[in-house]
Amino acid sequence: MDVAKSSINAVSPIRLCSCYGGTNLIGSILDANESENLTDKYVLGEALGWGQFGVIRECVDKFSGENLACKSIAKDRLVTQEDLCNIKLEIEIMKKLSGHPNVVDLKAVCEEENYVHLVMELCAGGELFHRLEKHGRFSESEARLFFRHLMQVVMYCHDNGVVRRDLKPENILLSTKASSSTIKIADFGLVTYIQSGQSLHGTVGSPF
Repeated sequence: MDVAKSSINAVSPIRLCSCYGGTNLIGSILDANESENLTDKYVLGEALGWGQFGVIRECVDKFSGENLACKSIAKDRLVTQEDLCNIKLEIEIMKKLSGHPNVVDLKAVCEEENYVHLVMELCAGGELFHRLEKHGRFSESEARLFFRHLMQVVMYCHDNGVVRRDLKPENILLSTKASSSTIKIADFGLVTYIQSGQSLHGTVGSPF
């Protein structure tokens, strides 16, 4: 089947900011000149989930009223140079891929003394895994649509020299709670660049 391509030129600007309240063993992670506290613009809400390096919470833009999600990465959990590089790479690739209709949109990045915050669009439908768990199965027409969108975003990644490496129902989100909701790929912690003919080594993906 034909798979539509998306233009990366449609990506909206990503806000980058940095703010520090004192010394930190890790120091600065982001390269940014703008200084702004996260809570100056966003109101943080309840937790949506937890990851290896931090927590994901609902948040609201104070000025626009938009409901968003904030991934807060604790710096004290970044214990190796590889951890730091992976966080920088995750942010860089999310900025590169934002704008595709099947990728969670990165709105802003803010660095504080103890945390790096990634402000993203909120996918109110939750994980595809939970919907599958609830219904037991999808109809062929539903599964076909999900898979088509999944292949579109995989091709988009490959066209931009990016390999996903961790596709699973837990990392596929639904934009809304409607049965016709589009999917959004999330969690870019294991994504990396790859060139034609290059081989990647090592274990990646879910430990399951």
